[in-house]
Amino acid sequence: MASWENFDVTFQFNRNFTYDKKVVDTINGNRRSLENQLFIDRLLSLMGVKAVHEKYPPKSNQHLRELYKQILLSSFPNHQKQAVIYYLLRDCRANEALVQFLRRCSIPDKYQLFIDGLWHLDRLEFQLALQYLTEPSLIPTFPDEILYILTLPKLPKHDDSLAIAYYLTVSPPLESEKVQSSYFETLCRASITEAFYFLRKYDDSRRRRFLEQLVLFVHKTPAGNLRGQRAIELLSLPFDDEEESWFEEYLLNGKVATLSGAKDTVLMRRLATGNTRDLPPNVRLLGGPKIDGVNWDDLRQGFNRVDSL
Repeated sequence: MASWENFDVTFQFNRNFTYDKKVVDTINGNRRSLENQLFIDRLLSLMGVKAVHEKYPPKSNQHLRELYKQILLSSFPNHQKQAVIYYLLRDCRANEALVQFLRRCSIPDKYQLFIDGLWHLDRLEFQLALQYLTEPSLIPTFPDEILYILTLPKLPKHDDSLAIAYYLTVSPPLESEKVQSSYFETLCRASITEAFYFLRKYDDSRRRRFLEQLVLFVHKTPAGNLRGQRAIELLSLPFDDEEESWFEEYLLNGKVATLSGAKDTVLMRRLATGNTRDLPPNVRLLGGPKIDGVNWDDLRQGFNRVDSL
């Protein structure tokens, strides 16, 4: 048996070490914040550890020893087992033990960087995590899962710029619709125009779905200056003919059609592009209260008179 495989050698600083209750509570709270799955949970599951939520965080010294043993029994290469044990030692805040463990092991630098990044992610320390996870020497692992967590605005210390920086640095594949939607929502919050040019990278199916999400995002923004700014930006986008058709179809018949202002957006876009002919009936009937003596009907009639000249 190699020295690093011996629990009492690895934990010689305190062979009876037990996770403090506050630490256990914090880890479990972070797990709930991360939609009930820590990144260490993913690693342990891949290693074949069953019932991970019961095994980690270990609630007693005996539980810690059992988890250590299960890691050793994994078919994974030694350096990957060592990397997970390194994560556990980080939990213990035993710096000298960490140094000694690294001396006894052969953990490649990139694995240590990766584990450091995941450990900070699991502590909801996102800015610190990215200092490790955007290191060029790393082969991206869990890139979509990491990006998804960085897009969640409900998390403490959330910062959209971190998600965008991670995407631009690592280029996650965005394989699932959940990750696609969540990252695109982040782009929408940052810039309607940038989100629009992002969607143009994709095939028609995904491009249309993103465009509809963009329209819905603007219309679900609470009333106020921000909504007004986003609406103006949306109305000014340089749609091609296909995008123009999708835009109007979604506003009139899609999920957004029941929201306040959907038909007004169709009319505003038509007025902005000078295309007021053949208006849909439910848009043609828009009138509304007069503001400074003018309403939609007056504007529409004015454009029609210009068109007829």
